[in-house]
Amino acid sequence: MATRQSTRIAKAGTQPKGLRVGLVAVTGTYSVAAATSLSAGDVIQMVKVPANAQLIYMKLTGGSGDALVTVGDTVSTARYLSSVTMGSNSSTIRTINTMSAPYTYSVDSTIDITVGTVSVGTITGGFDMTCIFSMDP
Repeated sequence: MATRQSTRIAKAGTQPKGLRVGLVAVTGTYSVAAATSLSAGDVIQMVKVPANAQLIYMKLTGGSGDALVTVGDTVSTARYLSSVTMGSNSSTIRTINTMSAPYTYSVDSTIDITVGTVSVGTITGGFDMTCIFSMDP
Protein backbone atom coordinates (compact mmCIF):
# COMPACT_ATOMS: atom_id res chain seq x y z
CA MET A 1 0.00 0.00 0.00
CA ALA A 2 1.45 3.32 -1.06
CA THR A 3 0.35 6.91 -1.39
CA ARG A 4 1.18 8.35 -4.79
CA GLN A 5 0.64 11.81 -6.23
CA SER A 6 -0.48 13.17 -9.59
CA THR A 7 0.99 16.13 -11.43
CA ARG A 8 -1.40 18.51 -9.59
CA ILE A 9 -0.27 17.46 -6.11
CA ALA A 10 3.49 17.63 -6.62
CA LYS A 11 4.15 20.66 -4.42
CA ALA A 12 2.89 21.07 -0.89
CA GLY A 13 0.83 24.20 -0.35
CA THR A 14 -0.16 24.69 -4.00
CA GLN A 15 -3.81 24.97 -4.93
CA PRO A 16 -5.65 24.94 -8.24
CA LYS A 17 -5.27 28.30 -9.91
CA GLY A 18 -8.38 30.31 -10.58
CA LEU A 19 -10.72 32.78 -9.05
CA ARG A 20 -11.92 32.08 -5.54
CA VAL A 21 -15.52 32.38 -6.74
CA GLY A 22 -17.36 30.77 -9.65
CA LEU A 23 -16.29 27.56 -11.41
CA VAL A 24 -12.74 26.23 -11.46
CA ALA A 25 -11.62 23.29 -13.65
CA VAL A 26 -8.55 21.25 -12.70
CA THR A 27 -6.98 18.22 -14.42
CA GLY A 28 -4.49 15.91 -12.72
CA THR A 29 -2.47 13.14 -14.40
CA TYR A 30 -0.79 10.15 -12.82
CA SER A 31 1.44 7.87 -14.91
CA VAL A 32 1.94 4.28 -13.78
CA ALA A 33 5.38 2.97 -14.70
CA ALA A 34 5.84 -0.79 -15.04
CA ALA A 35 8.37 -0.69 -12.19
CA THR A 36 5.78 0.88 -9.86
CA SER A 37 2.65 -1.06 -10.80
CA LEU A 38 -0.41 -0.46 -8.64
CA SER A 39 -1.33 -2.70 -5.72
CA ALA A 40 -4.46 -3.15 -3.63
CA GLY A 41 -4.69 -0.38 -1.05
CA ASP A 42 -2.71 2.20 -3.04
CA VAL A 43 -4.01 5.76 -2.85
CA ILE A 44 -3.34 8.20 -5.69
CA GLN A 45 -3.89 11.83 -4.72
CA MET A 46 -5.11 13.33 -8.00
CA VAL A 47 -6.44 16.86 -7.46
CA LYS A 48 -6.24 19.31 -4.57
CA VAL A 49 -9.50 20.75 -3.31
CA PRO A 50 -9.40 24.17 -1.66
CA ALA A 51 -11.53 24.98 1.36
CA ASN A 52 -15.06 26.23 0.50
CA ALA A 53 -15.10 24.29 -2.80
CA GLN A 54 -17.88 21.96 -3.90
CA LEU A 55 -17.16 19.29 -6.53
CA ILE A 56 -19.87 19.43 -9.20
CA TYR A 57 -18.27 17.27 -11.92
CA MET A 58 -15.53 14.63 -12.01
CA LYS A 59 -14.30 12.57 -14.98
CA LEU A 60 -11.75 9.76 -14.64
CA THR A 61 -10.08 8.07 -17.61
CA GLY A 62 -7.16 5.74 -18.17
CA GLY A 63 -5.40 2.60 -17.12
CA SER A 64 -4.01 -0.43 -18.92
CA GLY A 65 -4.78 -3.68 -17.18
CA ASP A 66 -7.68 -3.99 -14.75
CA ALA A 67 -8.04 -2.41 -11.33
CA LEU A 68 -11.12 -2.00 -9.15
CA VAL A 69 -11.04 1.57 -7.83
CA THR A 70 -13.08 4.08 -5.85
CA VAL A 71 -12.82 7.88 -5.97
CA GLY A 72 -13.30 10.02 -2.91
CA ASP A 73 -11.35 12.17 -0.52
CA THR A 74 -9.53 11.91 2.79
CA VAL A 75 -12.84 11.55 4.71
CA SER A 76 -14.81 9.21 2.40
CA THR A 77 -12.85 7.03 -0.04
CA ALA A 78 -15.92 6.38 -2.22
CA ARG A 79 -17.66 9.75 -2.01
CA TYR A 80 -17.83 10.22 -5.80
CA LEU A 81 -17.16 6.89 -7.53
CA SER A 82 -17.81 3.52 -5.95
CA SER A 83 -16.17 0.27 -7.00
CA VAL A 84 -15.63 0.51 -10.75
CA THR A 85 -13.14 -1.30 -12.95
CA MET A 86 -10.64 0.96 -14.69
CA GLY A 87 -8.24 -0.19 -17.34
CA SER A 88 -8.04 -2.72 -20.15
CA ASN A 89 -9.08 0.16 -22.38
CA SER A 90 -7.46 3.55 -21.93
CA SER A 91 -10.59 5.24 -23.30
CA THR A 92 -12.76 4.14 -20.35
CA ILE A 93 -14.54 7.20 -18.93
CA ARG A 94 -16.12 7.24 -15.48
CA THR A 95 -18.10 10.06 -13.90
CA ILE A 96 -19.67 10.53 -10.46
CA ASN A 97 -21.87 7.51 -9.72
CA THR A 98 -22.85 8.08 -6.08
CA MET A 99 -25.59 10.09 -4.45
CA SER A 100 -23.18 12.41 -2.67
CA ALA A 101 -25.29 15.35 -1.56
CA PRO A 102 -23.65 18.65 -2.31
CA TYR A 103 -20.58 18.51 -0.12
CA THR A 104 -18.61 21.66 0.63
CA TYR A 105 -15.08 21.20 1.90
CA SER A 106 -14.38 23.10 5.12
CA VAL A 107 -10.61 22.53 4.82
CA ASP A 108 -8.17 21.87 1.99
CA SER A 109 -8.31 18.24 0.86
CA THR A 110 -7.57 16.01 -2.15
CA ILE A 111 -9.66 13.97 -4.56
CA ASP A 112 -8.11 10.49 -4.44
CA ILE A 113 -8.23 7.22 -6.34
CA THR A 114 -8.13 4.24 -3.96
CA VAL A 115 -7.20 0.89 -5.50
CA GLY A 116 -9.32 -1.99 -4.22
CA THR A 117 -8.06 -4.98 -6.19
CA VAL A 118 -5.81 -5.51 -9.18
CA SER A 119 -6.78 -8.42 -11.43
CA VAL A 120 -3.62 -8.57 -13.52
CA GLY A 121 0.03 -8.62 -12.54
CA THR A 122 0.88 -5.22 -13.96
CA ILE A 123 -1.10 -2.02 -14.26
CA THR A 124 0.58 0.47 -16.55
CA GLY A 125 -0.48 3.58 -18.42
CA GLY A 126 -2.00 6.17 -16.15
CA PHE A 127 -5.04 8.08 -15.02
CA ASP A 128 -6.40 11.49 -15.93
CA MET A 129 -8.93 13.18 -13.68
CA THR A 130 -10.79 16.38 -14.50
CA CYS A 131 -12.73 18.09 -11.72
CA ILE A 132 -14.92 21.16 -11.83
CA PHE A 133 -15.44 22.94 -8.52
CA SER A 134 -17.93 25.58 -7.54
CA MET A 135 -16.10 28.10 -5.40
CA ASP A 136 -17.81 30.18 -2.73
CA PRO A 137 -16.07 33.12 -1.07
